[in-house]
Amino acid sequence: MQNVLELKTFIKKAKNTFSNYLEISKPRSVILLYFTALSSMLIASSIYSLSWLKIIFLSMAIILGVMGANATTNYIDRKIDSEMERTKSRAIASGKINPAVKGLVYALILVLAAIAIALYVNWLSALFLFFGFFNSAILYNGLTKQRTRYNILIGSPSGGFPVLVAYAGISGGKIDLIAVIMFIFVIIWTPSHIWSLAYFYKEDYKKAAIPMLPVFLSEKQNHLLLAILNILMVLISVLLWHFYKLSYYFFGVVGMLGIAIIIVSVMMLCLKGKKLAWILFKLSSPYLGIVFLMLTLEFIFKR
Repeated sequence: MQNVLELKTFIKKAKNTFSNYLEISKPRSVILLYFTALSSMLIASSIYSLSWLKIIFLSMAIILGVMGANATTNYIDRKIDSEMERTKSRAIASGKINPAVKGLVYALILVLAAIAIALYVNWLSALFLFFGFFNSAILYNGLTKQRTRYNILIGSPSGGFPVLVAYAGISGGKIDLIAVIMFIFVIIWTPSHIWSLAYFYKEDYKKAAIPMLPVFLSEKQNHLLLAILNILMVLISVLLWHFYKLSYYFFGVVGMLGIAIIIVSVMMLCLKGKKLAWILFKLSSPYLGIVFLMLTLEFIFKR
């Protein structure tokens, strides 16, 4: 009986430990960024040649790399996370992972493994993966997040690097215009997504002394900023449709959600309150996913 109880205790402890380390890896963030990378791999495969082995290795590298970058930022942000209502329960900030350096060791193991796997496929993929980690964890979270209100503009390229990691790996080190456009699209999406969140939790960011741009802007200025960024994102997807002569299926599906985003953006300019900004925050991730999904289908079936 004692052995059974000890086994149950061990299993419960192991599950909690696994859950804590998985949490600091931010799996939801990993899923979205991996999806953009998978789209990039499939688009590159439609132009060059399909290699499932490369796709498997690149997938492992990107997933581990994003997990490692996220876990590193959790370690770097542990103090400010403990001061914000939204983040104070995170595993490192709350002390569930103790000492905190365990989280950093875990993160760096993931990143090094990711770079090694990417290097096996292509040196340029490994270089882009390192750039993505450096931009996210060091340049953004470590050096500029608490020092400038324009921090997210410095950190936004990190969200687009998985696209380049994926494309370079499949193409054999070539970066075509479509890969650059996808990279830029994610860069534009990032501040609109993050600033919507920062505006909604404005007081929380003030409390933690994180100088996000929305903290310094009035309600009207925030609404204008978010509206411009979201409308610009929709316009780029329309230009993408026109430039690459994509089908009306792409235009119809992407356009419907794009119209919804434009309507919410215009309404936000006319009304007070943060509710519409939160709606834009919730719409931005599905929009990014749908644009990449439709773009992938166009390149696979139309070329």
